[in-house]
Amino acid sequence: MRENAHKGIALVVLITLTAACTTENYDSNNYSTAHRENGLPSNESASIPNTKIEPATPATLDSSSTHTQATAATKTPFPELPQSRQNLDLESDPFGPTSEAEQKWLDTHGFPNARQWETYTAASDYLLEQAANSGDRVARTMLDARRLREDPEAKTRLFSAGAEGNIFALNSLAAYMTGSKDGNLQVGYSLSRVAEMRGDSRIAMARDVAMPRKLNELEKMHAEADAIRMNNQLDRMYRDKHGALPPPPVRRPVVELDN
Repeated sequence: MRENAHKGIALVVLITLTAACTTENYDSNNYSTAHRENGLPSNESASIPNTKIEPATPATLDSSSTHTQATAATKTPFPELPQSRQNLDLESDPFGPTSEAEQKWLDTHGFPNARQWETYTAASDYLLEQAANSGDRVARTMLDARRLREDPEAKTRLFSAGAEGNIFALNSLAAYMTGSKDGNLQVGYSLSRVAEMRGDSRIAMARDVAMPRKLNELEKMHAEADAIRMNNQLDRMYRDKHGALPPPPVRRPVVELDN
């Protein structure tokens, strides 16, 4: 069903816009082709406006994971929360899976399950930080998404997480860039295309719904070129860290349901 197909990206939009920029109203007139002169990516070392992403270095890729490893002894404040979708039903899942295979794909690619979504959305920054420092990458992603307005490095961490297969992090960043007043519509489109290239087949169905306006032909052409470059950059980041080519993307196994 089409509504189910839009569910995932719509909820990613909710977390980033509700948690990170609740007092902002999007003004579509702020976005035009002139935005390319105001910070759209144009080289390999600055993929996202107002974000410093060093080109393909392990230190950059590990900007959050190093901290997590250093505090691995930290206990999670949410020990009762399930860390996967095993034994959780499809109907209550906030990202609309239609099969067990899709549930597993969501778990593998960093998406919170229903219990995590409900708990972490309402949790304080302090508790989310504790959970993140215990090694919970879902908590880390949701905390970074919440901090996008005030912490420029949050953009770097979310983008870098995409190199390790965290598509929820890429979607969260795309949603912020698409809907926040201090974002950039073309970059949001590019990031959503990167998530699509890396396996998220639902985001293509929901992109037009999530974006406040369509890009014109010139904007779309630039955004598509930037998406290819960003995707290549993530591959290089993975290769530089692991010394091997990244595994091929695993497509999200979408099963469309009849109304």
